[in-house]
Amino acid sequence: MHAHSELQEAADAAAIAGARLPATADYNRHEAATKLVAAGLELTSLSGVTSRINASNAEVVVKAEYALPTVMLGLMGIEELQIKVSTGARSQIENGGVACLVSLSETSSDGLHLQGINQAAADNYWAWVNSSSATSINADGAAKATAQGFCTVGRTSGAAHFGPAPYTGCAPMEDPFAERFASAYPDTESCTKTNVSLKNGIYTLSPGVYCGNTILKPQAHVTFEPGTYVFKNGILEIQGQASATGNGVTFVFEGPEARPIVRGGGAIDIKAPTEGDLAGFLIVKRAEGSDIREMIVQGGGRVNLVGVIYAPEWRINISGNGEINQDSQFFAMVADDFYMEGNGRLWIRSDAAAAGMPDLMPRIKSGPVLTH
Repeated sequence: MHAHSELQEAADAAAIAGARLPATADYNRHEAATKLVAAGLELTSLSGVTSRINASNAEVVVKAEYALPTVMLGLMGIEELQIKVSTGARSQIENGGVACLVSLSETSSDGLHLQGINQAAADNYWAWVNSSSATSINADGAAKATAQGFCTVGRTSGAAHFGPAPYTGCAPMEDPFAERFASAYPDTESCTKTNVSLKNGIYTLSPGVYCGNTILKPQAHVTFEPGTYVFKNGILEIQGQASATGNGVTFVFEGPEARPIVRGGGAIDIKAPTEGDLAGFLIVKRAEGSDIREMIVQGGGRVNLVGVIYAPEWRINISGNGEINQDSQFFAMVADDFYMEGNGRLWIRSDAAAAGMPDLMPRIKSGPVLTH
């Protein structure tokens, strides 16, 4: 009974060690369980134990056998007793925090790149990178990123810049909104306005379809009324020293040339809607074969964005000085990849409930539990 108890404890610890990892490659789970079996047995009197481990994201199963030498039974021709144990552990989906940065590119050498920018976030925020590149997560300079965790399919460069150090060999995360935005936004055939250019002054814009370029020039102070703004075949550019405010606003970009450019120096304060079909979504650019694949956000003034940016084909380039999203309660991004540089600080926040928005972002698998 004593030998059985020791063997069971070692097997349980090994299964839990493999299941504790975030959604990762099978060999990572297998390696973690194997190491824990060996470490656990070193603390026992058992020698010659054989074990078999099957590890996957669904479950880690550990089976172990030990031939216990006998003394008194040896006189009866029974020289050993076979002791066998089996145990399994699986991850629990709801315990592991929220993925608030999801890089979908499978090949980018800069799935998550940091250069001279400090990144802070809530305790339950994760960054997830699907790239298999050797530099899929990388940083240099004085950059420092903190979160609950970082996970990548590939490998990292400059892991010391991240706290905690990123997990590697993770399983890729599916696009959480691909099906939701598979088709174009309805009713975009006719243009409400075309090639809007706003100079020094105070303006109010209403929801509608804005074709061509929409440019807010320096000293243009614009209020966006609540609703959905479709920018078709052109850019929305908020230039330095311009300001834009809006509560209950979603910007939808349609067409291969469509994208936003936000220049620093002014005040940007835009919040996604809390109700309706697009509740929680601040910027949407569905996959449609874009020619220009970059969204630019430059700090320098007060930039406060509340909601989700969904742009599976874009690189999101965030740069500049000052605080970006210091006051935002909820800010998350799903994009092709992320390139962050400058001397400022970017804040990622996962508290959708505090912002009155639906909990849209995917949860991380964590929190192992023994199954048998």
